[in-house]
Amino acid sequence: MRFSQLFSTLAVSLASASELCAEDRTLPELVEGRLLLSELGCAACHQAKSSFKQGPLLDQVGARVQEQYLRDYLAGPHEQKPGTTMPDLLASYEDEEKKKIANALADFLLEGQEEKLVLETIDAEAVTRGEALYHSVGCVACHDPEKASFNGSSPLVSLAEKYSVGSLTAFLEEPLKVRSSGRMPDMRLSHWESVDLSHYLLREQAALAKKDDTKKPTSQAKEGKEYYEKLGCVQCHAPEDASKDFATSLQALAKNKRCSQAYYDLTEREQKLIELALAAGEDKELSPDESIILKMSQMNCYACHTRDGLGGISVERDPFFTTSNLNLGEQGRIPPSLDGVGAKFKPAALRRILISDGSVRPYMHTRMPRFGSGNVGVLVEWLREADKVDAHPFERVPEDVKAMQVGHQLVGDKGLACNACHTFFGETSTTLNALDLTTMWERLEEDWFHRYLRDPQSYASDTIMPSFWPNGNSAREEVLNGNADHQIDAIWQYLSKGQEARRPSGVRPEPIPYGPDGDEAVMLRRQYRGIGKRGIGVGYPSGINLAFDAENLSLGTIWRGNFAEMSPVWRGQGSGFVKEAGEGLVRFATGPGFAKLESKDAKWPVLEDGEKVPGFRLLGYSLDEKQRPTFRYQFADQEVTDSLLDSAEGPRLVRTLNFEREVEEGFYLRLMKGKTLTQVEKGTEAWMLSEELMVSLSSSAILVEGEEMKELRIPLQGLKTLTLTYTYLPR
Repeated sequence: MRFSQLFSTLAVSLASASELCAEDRTLPELVEGRLLLSELGCAACHQAKSSFKQGPLLDQVGARVQEQYLRDYLAGPHEQKPGTTMPDLLASYEDEEKKKIANALADFLLEGQEEKLVLETIDAEAVTRGEALYHSVGCVACHDPEKASFNGSSPLVSLAEKYSVGSLTAFLEEPLKVRSSGRMPDMRLSHWESVDLSHYLLREQAALAKKDDTKKPTSQAKEGKEYYEKLGCVQCHAPEDASKDFATSLQALAKNKRCSQAYYDLTEREQKLIELALAAGEDKELSPDESIILKMSQMNCYACHTRDGLGGISVERDPFFTTSNLNLGEQGRIPPSLDGVGAKFKPAALRRILISDGSVRPYMHTRMPRFGSGNVGVLVEWLREADKVDAHPFERVPEDVKAMQVGHQLVGDKGLACNACHTFFGETSTTLNALDLTTMWERLEEDWFHRYLRDPQSYASDTIMPSFWPNGNSAREEVLNGNADHQIDAIWQYLSKGQEARRPSGVRPEPIPYGPDGDEAVMLRRQYRGIGKRGIGVGYPSGINLAFDAENLSLGTIWRGNFAEMSPVWRGQGSGFVKEAGEGLVRFATGPGFAKLESKDAKWPVLEDGEKVPGFRLLGYSLDEKQRPTFRYQFADQEVTDSLLDSAEGPRLVRTLNFEREVEEGFYLRLMKGKTLTQVEKGTEAWMLSEELMVSLSSSAILVEGEEMKELRIPLQGLKTLTLTYTYLPR
């Protein structure tokens, strides 16, 4: 398979772009040429303004990749992984010399790495689960499904010879940590999903590692380092240390029409495209539309989405896009078109969709990946600029009209019955369960909302959304004199309350209580308010409950009494939040629970939406005989166990953190953020986190005073164990 095959999907898409470039048919070719320049990493070596696809991080590569695979790959990347964008830097050498240099490079990359790859037994049940996951969450949008081969697929070659289950699991959990350019995005997999997927992808691997008795030759790491610099490996794999003086400028390359540093297996057409892009020069700026096409091509957004006639799911891949709600038809399984999204979404919502987790379609099995803010954040500005439209004039509801009340009436079953198709805070009265009404105001631009409601079919021809105002005439003429502008405005104002809006008429779900039955705890891995979809709730028989934030490795909430009311998450395709059924709810600060700070009162870090806590990774959890959890995660290059046990003495939770070794200087745990944090008694390590919840500490805490809020932090330096006891005081 040639490198060019990776671009077959793009070529088809750009060839259909004639409507965008009717006046200049070379425009798509210019974009495609620049795409090749970025994907081949030309700007990594040559003096250029252009961005480029950075190579994977090679720190601790020996803990990720099997040694023999690394040696073979360096000797012949195109033979070992057909379709790779890695150039063959040794193509001009004879085979024997090529092998010698490749081994020296491998010795250099593996030097001093204590962590070695350990092969594990492949679990047949995990393979079955991983196969289902691989073919449903979106992997086959870019890669071939099992027993099939489609044009435009990114090849998965020799994975069994390359990874171990452990190393592939770590990569699938945080691919951007190793490959920062986002071409392999974060598919928002949980730890156990990553494990299952790894077992499936490595299903052909030998069950156990074989002992290698081969005598190793003397290390050539010193020579390998010289080759690493001489061949320019540092330019792609450690760009912060690279020098742009390594090779000629892109302009000089345009004159020579040949790269003397690296060999790429390119077709004649691809060479022509690169020449065209070089001849145009970097000073020729792309329009927002052109920039969007380039960025969406780099990230392969066109594999799932259409925009302006480009992209979309191929006929061969269509069966792998599935849904849990067949009632919604194609809209329930096919990722939406991106036409006009810059005018549709508010900037913050568009940023969440692109960068973190803005998904509002829980019924759709295919997941929207995370590409990293540095890779796709710029799309927000480009999409807003490209999709700009003139404001749609409309009349507001008169001031003497109670807009919220009218909107509430129209949304309910006694008005336009919007809730007959849409969920409301995860609750529903039918089986359609389309987008949740409580998310509309936060996500959509008001102007777009007015336009869309007047004529839904003009935005999506296959929508099942009816038109309640055909030709401007209202279906409910008795409400606000049938004025379409006033009715839509009333609905908009009602939806502006979000999840605090009064439940519309017709949504009357029966409560579904859930909690421990007997002396064992219960766990619930769902979406919790303030935590998100990686929440893990625990209900204890002693009457205390918690929700753990597995994304930020922190305690999210504590409450006492009953555990949970499940109707929002066990109805409506699970799009709602778990409702804490008890009382005395205390919500802790969102964001990372741990941080390394320059000083004790330094500002606590705020992470970008979807960004993971630096240096942390959830390893899973174990349960004791009463089903109570102990979480395991990595922290500051060591393993931590975090047990959360209830007490028979009443609503009390004992949290014990055991560190593998003493914690280094500068690390802190943030216990609470609030306005009324108070010490129970001077000289003690007991603090009131609310009017009824007290925490006692086995170590000293410090109170950091802010302009509006206080933060209670625990310095972790020198600790191997930390105990926190949360107690609800008698009422």
